[in-house]
Amino acid sequence: MRGPAVLLALGAALCLAPRLLRRLRRALPAEGKAVLITGCDKGFGHALAKQLHAKGFTVFAGCLLADKNGDGARELKDMKSDRMKVLQMNVCSDQEVAEAVDYVKMTLKDPEEGRVVNITSMLGRMVSPSRSCYCISKFGVAAFSDCLRQEMYRWGVKVILIEPSNFVAATGILTEDGIDKQAEVLWSGASNTVREDYGREYFTRHVATMKSFVNSGLKDMSLVLNDITNALVSAHPSNRYNPMETYWWVRLQVMTHLPTAIADWLYIPGATL
Repeated sequence: MRGPAVLLALGAALCLAPRLLRRLRRALPAEGKAVLITGCDKGFGHALAKQLHAKGFTVFAGCLLADKNGDGARELKDMKSDRMKVLQMNVCSDQEVAEAVDYVKMTLKDPEEGRVVNITSMLGRMVSPSRSCYCISKFGVAAFSDCLRQEMYRWGVKVILIEPSNFVAATGILTEDGIDKQAEVLWSGASNTVREDYGREYFTRHVATMKSFVNSGLKDMSLVLNDITNALVSAHPSNRYNPMETYWWVRLQVMTHLPTAIADWLYIPGATL
């Protein structure tokens, strides 16, 4: 038991050290600064828009449902603040993104060099069974951000990555109804070969597993919000932030640094050395 205990203690120290160092770093003033945030209808985006506004930022809050008077967009509009500007922005629409960017450019008379902060997940650097689609999307954002960071050095633009652990309970990103609807789409769209190979029982079991995640993870999103804020206001921000419990931080290091066979053997049921 000494080995795991020492590893856990070391992991805790390494996990806390960057956070303590960030507190000692000089913070830039928020007044006069502006930030464009996507996904402000709910979850991290919505909460971040309110937190940064409270700190003095001018916030351009991009909302998918702004044109439909969605709850999140309406709440931000009801703040009646000149520093809270709600924009219609579906990030899958090139036109809406371009219109939002043009609006920001017209509003900011003298834009300064800025920062790009992207949110992925711990599953952007390590994988987990039955989450291939999710992991692929997060790996893609992480790779894009790493490339962009290297490309932006010459212009002095910092590109920072936030890699949270499980905050499903805090964000409400999963619902049982939503899982049922997606499951029906997946099963009805599966080929006969896939249905025969996996079987309905296997599929139903995994749907139940997904439902068990609805209330899982941390219920307080302040770890994520504070790391994003630090990435924006710190004079010397980290390239990566890992808002997560010590257990997940240690597991992330194991899965990304140890030989694959050993890492799988430690964490994945059925894996052998």
